Amino acid sequence: MDLLYFRIASVVVIAFIYMLFDVFNKRNVPSFFAYATVAYGAVLTVLYFNIGTILLSSLIAIAVMGFGYFVYKIGQLGLGDAFELVALSLVLPLQPKGLIGNLPTLGLPFVFSLMVCTGIAAIILVPLYYIPKSRKMKIKARMSSSDIVKTITIGSAYLIFIFFLALVIRTSIYGIALLIAVIAGSISIMLFEKRITYMMVDMVDFRGFEEGDIIAFNLMDKNEIEQARRKVHSFERLVTRELITEMKKKDIRKKYPVYKRAVPLAVPIFAGVVLALLFGNLIFLIAPAGSLLPHAAAYLLQAK
Repeated sequence: MDLLYFRIASVVVIAFIYMLFDVFNKRNVPSFFAYATVAYGAVLTVLYFNIGTILLSSLIAIAVMGFGYFVYKIGQLGLGDAFELVALSLVLPLQPKGLIGNLPTLGLPFVFSLMVCTGIAAIILVPLYYIPKSRKMKIKARMSSSDIVKTITIGSAYLIFIFFLALVIRTSIYGIALLIAVIAGSISIMLFEKRITYMMVDMVDFRGFEEGDIIAFNLMDKNEIEQARRKVHSFERLVTRELITEMKKKDIRKKYPVYKRAVPLAVPIFAGVVLALLFGNLIFLIAPAGSLLPHAAAYLLQAK
């Protein structure tokens, strides 16, 4: 039991240090620190002294790294964030019982709960931070009719989902409150997507590019993207060394919107760590496992 609390403390400390690097070091996590945390997690995995647990922890870490690297290559995640998730999954492979919550664990990986809680934290925090700030800086971005229609459609689907959870699954009032907060955050992000994005980007040419930067394709039209790809064959969302070299060689000085001021993902990851450790997997707060299983069984019996 003492070792479990040591693992929990290690997870919190590692996530906190990653957050400090992301916030105060311009989202740059030193390679030696990233490798060291993964090595530290591997040592703690070995300390289980159980072949089955060691194998399970290793498989989870490999799956997380594979998924993280794929998402990194398509320009949706920083490589440092992927290493952080791998390290945390090695330190604490399985979801422990929440320190103050009573949600079921079902033997699921801790990193699964962490990703759920991180996503919830990000959806709530991003609009709370950027929308008021964009108003103060008087950033204007027109909302198209398609944006409004999309928001209304998805918002309506969310409301139907809430009624389903309340009437059929009988989700608790806490689960409904959490879901409403997530829906409000999601709708705000959709409605003010361009305004939020403008707050996150800077217009820079290849001289301002850094390997691992992400180009804001959603602020570029299709013709602009295709034109850039004709000039630079390696032009993609993710800024690579090859892309910088090719643009430098061809002396292309055109400026592109690049995410330079995005909320560091390590911030919602740290919030996700705290939420997952305190309460467990918040999915089971919204959709209790005890309610889902009977409905799933009934559906399968009807299908037969």
